[in-house]
Amino acid sequence: MPTPEPLHVAFVWHMHQPYYRSARTGAFEMPWARMHALKDYLDMVDILADYPDLHQTFNLVPSLVEQLEDYASGDFTDTYWEHTLKPAADLDPGERAFIVERMCERADHPRARSYPRYLELAHKREAHASRGRQACADAFTVPELRDLQIWFNLAWFDPRALESGALHELVSQGRDFREQDKFILAETQAAILARTLPAYRDAAARGQAELSTSPYFHPILPLLANSDSARIAAPGTLLPSRRFAHPEDAAEHVSNAVAKHQLVFGELPRGMWCSEQAVGEDVIPLLLDAGLAWTISDETVLALSLSGVIASDSPGQTSRGAERTASVRLDPEDLYRAYRLEREDKELAIVFRDHTLSDLVGFAYQSWNSRDAAADFLRRLGELRNTGQPELVTIALDGENAWEYYPRDGRDFLEYLYEGLSTDPSFRCVTVSEHLRQSPPARSLGWLHTGSWIGGDLRTWSGDHGHQAAWDLLHDARDVAAPRRRFSGDPKVEAAWRHILVAEGSDWFWWFGDHHHTDLDHVWDLDFRTRLQTVYQLLGEPIPVELFLPILEHLPSEQPAPPQGPLAPEIDGLISHPDEWRLAGYLASVPASTMQPAETAAIAEVRFGWNRGGLCLLVVPSPSTSLLGLEIEIRFARSGEGNEPVASLLLEEQGQVAVSCTRGALLAGAAVAAWKEVLEASLPIRLSALATDGAVGLVVHIGRGGLTEHVFHSASLGSLG
Repeated sequence: MPTPEPLHVAFVWHMHQPYYRSARTGAFEMPWARMHALKDYLDMVDILADYPDLHQTFNLVPSLVEQLEDYASGDFTDTYWEHTLKPAADLDPGERAFIVERMCERADHPRARSYPRYLELAHKREAHASRGRQACADAFTVPELRDLQIWFNLAWFDPRALESGALHELVSQGRDFREQDKFILAETQAAILARTLPAYRDAAARGQAELSTSPYFHPILPLLANSDSARIAAPGTLLPSRRFAHPEDAAEHVSNAVAKHQLVFGELPRGMWCSEQAVGEDVIPLLLDAGLAWTISDETVLALSLSGVIASDSPGQTSRGAERTASVRLDPEDLYRAYRLEREDKELAIVFRDHTLSDLVGFAYQSWNSRDAAADFLRRLGELRNTGQPELVTIALDGENAWEYYPRDGRDFLEYLYEGLSTDPSFRCVTVSEHLRQSPPARSLGWLHTGSWIGGDLRTWSGDHGHQAAWDLLHDARDVAAPRRRFSGDPKVEAAWRHILVAEGSDWFWWFGDHHHTDLDHVWDLDFRTRLQTVYQLLGEPIPVELFLPILEHLPSEQPAPPQGPLAPEIDGLISHPDEWRLAGYLASVPASTMQPAETAAIAEVRFGWNRGGLCLLVVPSPSTSLLGLEIEIRFARSGEGNEPVASLLLEEQGQVAVSCTRGALLAGAAVAAWKEVLEASLPIRLSALATDGAVGLVVHIGRGGLTEHVFHSASLGSLG
């Protein structure tokens, strides 16, 4: 009998991080691209050198490649790295708080649990967290802060890098680090960052790796082409207020990705992993026009494509694709093969990942013994090999995030797995293109379902109220930028358009959903809005008030917060520059009464701060609320006593404000106020009189017709000018 052909096994590792550069400064506001380079990106391709017969595909998202290039150049500003390098004794209170809050893992995280000193510091932070951000930071001594600076970075290095050399000496020392120890981190980090992208080029050059790409800033292509496509899989899903239908943007992400890939790696990519494996009929022409040979998605998308099942949700209801198609079972001969997508006179191949095997690696095996996990995976592959004649088993998942909770960052698991695969002749690990060359797809797929790897739908990025608000804000900004670009070569216009492309990325919309929340939600929210604010600023257009309001309802702006620095707003009733109120504090809203008038004014936020001794106040209405006729009382709360008005404002026709002062001793001159889209006011306060008066907080009453509808209060007055 002839020897059976070995089963082709294609691992496709997806390397992606959001675009972390600040819209305003260009600094990396999050360090995760750098950190994953230290721990994962280089290690994942280096390990293959020990198993030369194993071939794999690595998908490198261009926006990640761009960030890795910037880091490798050494010419970068990274907020977390800057906080690392600053001498611990010189940290100001805000920097101390940043390090304790942002640069200390939770005590239950493996990176903290692995090192006694790091765990000790994590427990200390938890013990003091209830005292507030600054008080918690103040509990840490200078040596403890320095140890945190070191451990935050040191614990991110790949475990093998920590087992020898200078890094191992730091691990062994464990505590009481010196400032010069930071240079060891810097030198090792620079060497790893410099090697990362060349290592992928080398693996591709020796034929062991295929490098594929994704749309440049990782957008969800079907939603860019037509936001209504979200209803193909979920008819009841909430859509943006206006249909977003710009396939030309999607095409630009694709073409820019192909160009970047060729520039960095020296050859055109053959394959494209569409962001989040989100594909559909609207996506196929984009890939064909770019000259790509293959793409990839999830088996749920294949099941829906073969069955022709269209979502049957009732209006207002949705169900996940995997649940909806539970009865649509894929035969092994359907799943374990490539397909042709023939459209007009062109064709493209598509492969579909085994959802179970991919998720076992991505989510389940991390809690197993590494040897047992590898053995289980090999057993499952063997069972597939013995069921008929499967042509290709595709395992596709994140190449960096999967290893976070594995022992030794997944190194042991991968070594056991790769050893088993390389010594068993019944398996052959191939790149996707190698398989397609040897076994061109014989079956054609006449219709490709629109969906992603998550449930076979697009609801992770469109369907919740946060999604809707974000898509609408993006659409409005795009409408301003796109016409300018058609008729101008102005660098500012091109810079504004790049911000639009960044804002089209999938990661923003992932976090705007109802089911993905972290302690940094407010950072994502602010960064997205800041990026769109920058579009208007570059184009010389007024910034819409909505871009100063949080998209997510639970953000810290609903909590009182002191000003972060002096203000210098122009009192004109417009937010004419994004920095005008950036450092302002927040007033928290409390109900004025359990019974409200039928037409209560909706106030989005009230902010305050100081300018050369004067109080600055900003009142932002919700979009549906008119400011005309509002009555605003400004009060200072006194310790142990009540409060009484210092000034009253009545908003009149044509942006006029009638100002009356009831406690003239606190005022050093005439108040200035104006309203158009917002109310802005400046009250010259006698700071000495304010201190003598025992003022401890600011209170603002807002209402109409003599009725108070809202009360806003501060936690403190902050620094008085």
